[in-house]
Amino acid sequence: MNYLITGASGFVAGHLIEAIFKNDPQALVTAVDLSEPDYYFIGNSVRDSIRFAKVDLLVIDDLIRILEMANPYFIIHLAAFSSVAYSWKKPIDSFKNNLNIFLNLLEAVKQVNPEPRILSVGSSEQYGVVSVDKIPLTETEPPNPISPYAVARVAQEYMASVYVKGFKLDIVTTRSFNHFGPRQDERFVLSSFAKQVAEIKKENRKPVIYVGDLSIVRDFTDVRDVVKAYLSLLNNGISGEIYNVCSGIGRTLKECLYGFIQIAGIECEIKKAEELMRPVDNPIIIGDNTKTKERTGWFPETPFEITLRDTYEYWMSRI
Repeated sequence: MNYLITGASGFVAGHLIEAIFKNDPQALVTAVDLSEPDYYFIGNSVRDSIRFAKVDLLVIDDLIRILEMANPYFIIHLAAFSSVAYSWKKPIDSFKNNLNIFLNLLEAVKQVNPEPRILSVGSSEQYGVVSVDKIPLTETEPPNPISPYAVARVAQEYMASVYVKGFKLDIVTTRSFNHFGPRQDERFVLSSFAKQVAEIKKENRKPVIYVGDLSIVRDFTDVRDVVKAYLSLLNNGISGEIYNVCSGIGRTLKECLYGFIQIAGIECEIKKAEELMRPVDNPIIIGDNTKTKERTGWFPETPFEITLRDTYEYWMSRI
């Protein structure tokens, strides 16, 4: 089976490629990004089945060329400026990039071959601030974006619907809740916690951890379970439908941080950093994954404590 993955140098893409070859050793993957990924964690025999293409997704002619070359059966669109914090700092760049690269992809597919199934990955940030009585969130809850990043993700979802209905493209859409695990960039909250804890454990920094608002509640899923959901939706999702990818369990950031501290067995001071506070933030986001489970049979399998430990051990190995 031929796959094309955008955002191939990113955290999720590496885990997705591992899952693809575990399920289908004969797969052929075209990995698209601006910088070549370092798949050091993938065996040599598998790396030979990955073709990297350096492509600026804002240049549609280059996208058309790659689609003609790759002839994919499945397309997974992971490319994005995925940091909410970055979108507050650079709202124009975040919005223009995240929407326009997706629009270019749809246009290129429409021109070259409208048959491939596309997975459009969205975000739980699209739900925005909701009242507690609406938790856990189902796919019927209307979007209420409160950050530039979330606005772009809502626009991406609406554009997917337009191309399904208007141009008959085959697109399945996710609203993916927070996910983490080994190899995630330290710009993201739990990976940042894990790195700081590991640095303290190795005595590379003073025993102080800098945090934002620890009271907020998020629904975290192991990235290895998330990519299994993506593959299940590629095979079993209904075109034009939206699916939550989440654990259904809410945890405060304080609970997550102290989980890392307990694993490491350290003592430290916790300090708030103003630069880590967002102008507006969702106090609680917990999803309902019933629709995804009923359609695909997928469910998150990895215990939360295992994901915490694996993320911490990753940073211990890197410092």
